[in-house]
Amino acid sequence: MQSFRISDALRCTLPNTPRGPNLACPRDSLDGVIPGRQQARLWQNAVLQPAGRVALAQWDGWRLAGLASARIRCGRRAWEIDGWYLPGREWPPGSMQEGGKGKGGGWVQFPISAPVAEGDAAALELLEQLIAAIGWRSGERIFLRLPAGSPALPLARRGGFYPCFNETLLEGYGGPSFQPGNGVTAAAASDWGPPAGKSSGNGGDALRPRAAQDEYALFQLFCASTPAAVRDALGLTFDQWQDAREPLFSAKPGGRGPEWVAEHKGRIVGWLSMASHRRAIEATIMAHPDYPERLACLLDTVLARPGRQRWLVPEYRAAVAERLSRQGFQSRAEYTMLVKLAAVPARSYGMAPVEA
Repeated sequence: MQSFRISDALRCTLPNTPRGPNLACPRDSLDGVIPGRQQARLWQNAVLQPAGRVALAQWDGWRLAGLASARIRCGRRAWEIDGWYLPGREWPPGSMQEGGKGKGGGWVQFPISAPVAEGDAAALELLEQLIAAIGWRSGERIFLRLPAGSPALPLARRGGFYPCFNETLLEGYGGPSFQPGNGVTAAAASDWGPPAGKSSGNGGDALRPRAAQDEYALFQLFCASTPAAVRDALGLTFDQWQDAREPLFSAKPGGRGPEWVAEHKGRIVGWLSMASHRRAIEATIMAHPDYPERLACLLDTVLARPGRQRWLVPEYRAAVAERLSRQGFQSRAEYTMLVKLAAVPARSYGMAPVEA
């Protein structure tokens, strides 16, 4: 097992390209990226290994037996696994593309105490080596998104990952068919982003672009609107939360898409981020639980935009999923977000006596 080198580019062509699905589901590939394009991007990142990225290959002679890659989220202490290929494994048809629920509608639970099969041992070793490489790069939290019901979930659990919440991918259309009911004006709906100073409805509070000085207020909004168990996974402190934020398709690694905030009497009570990705609008929102009308207003602001829209909604924001379902949005896939806390090597310098 080794890090990728330039010489591996030729070694990986023809018979050695990963066969089968990418077990990991980074946000920028949830809509079914063309396999050829995804593999081209994979090889480019794996071989060149730009800053903020690590990739490992597992070899069986000249045969590629496994590949795993990870990248920084928004800060060096939070990473996400965006590539996990096990070419030698056979996965049930459709198991890596569709979410899985039990017959009773609950999420499938996977045992982690079963004996490790021979193929699983190699896969776990690859995962553990990747985690160690991230730890040496000061990574403290490692995130992994898998399809709900994926047969790779037991492997991830044995590797020390634990599920923190589930997500649903909803798709639909906004624009002409949408009937705003919370004061969204035609002018606000026509622009790509809510213009500064425009009324957000519901009392005339402003929806304005996020400023740098809003960062800590957004952390307070996150704490108020997110369950304690999720906060524990994503980050309990301001610095941890900043590093662990998931970028929404920015032009540069670790960056974020355009964002807006809703204010009420000088206090930030809502947040909205939108980006255009593969001919669809992708958005995520957050609202203070004491101001539920701001949630409706932020939703209306996005739904008034014409065209296809895609929402990745965590289960703890059920009000968003319910509103989108009433608007005709359909569930396309379900995912489980897992996290692992990695041990970071501590470097301690000192002197020790040595015999001459």
